[in-house]
Amino acid sequence: MACCIGLMLFASCKKDVQPTISIATGTNYVNQNSQVFSGDPITVGFSLAGENLTKIEMNVSQNGTVLYNNVQNIDNAPTYLYAHNFNIDAVGTVTITGVVTDAKGHTATSSFDILCYEKPNAKFVGHYEGDILLSGNANIESAFGSMNEPIENYACPTVVEIEPGESIIEVVATITINEQSNTMKGTVEGDKVTFEALNSTFEYNYMNFIISLDMTYSIIGLLNGNQLDLDGTCSGNGSNMFGTIELVNGTLSGSLNKTR
Repeated sequence: MACCIGLMLFASCKKDVQPTISIATGTNYVNQNSQVFSGDPITVGFSLAGENLTKIEMNVSQNGTVLYNNVQNIDNAPTYLYAHNFNIDAVGTVTITGVVTDAKGHTATSSFDILCYEKPNAKFVGHYEGDILLSGNANIESAFGSMNEPIENYACPTVVEIEPGESIIEVVATITINEQSNTMKGTVEGDKVTFEALNSTFEYNYMNFIISLDMTYSIIGLLNGNQLDLDGTCSGNGSNMFGTIELVNGTLSGSLNKTR
């Protein structure tokens, strides 16, 4: 009888095992102050221990707003490694919180912050419309002799569609000048994008005659809010039934507005 009473007292004095949660370490996981790019996949990990663990909930929040949530059920295990991969879509400091629960309703919490940055090329992505102004000198050789005609701010309707490239500093732009479309890559540095040389056809109205020029453009874009300011040089040559034309000392300028 005394033995039974002792066992009962021992059982009543036994403390509940509280669950614990710690941030998983290793190169596969983000940790305190990890730096990532918005839109990229990340892996969050927590190491859990306790008695009869039943659930872990992971929340991603920023300034009190939950951006992402994931819940995994646990089959009354004493230990568990939680690992979850997802895409983070935010800019700034983001808090990641894990909460583990056991069969008795006991919980434990662990949180850490990561830093999310906008990809350098992300700010350029969009649809832009406006005019490019072309200036230069047209050297014309014809049966009537040689002429030099200055071209000043010849307006060319222009549309540029910019998408992300293969790397975070690369963009791919489809540029349409005077209804002639071409695709080219660009390299981003801050608010500047330098496009690779573009070879295209340019139609020039000379004395009511349309002259088609084979053009080479070198273009730089500067982002100013929702405006893409273009600057560059160009050169080209072509011919028609009356003779040949060469564009020299060509320059480009103009601003395109982001419409979407």
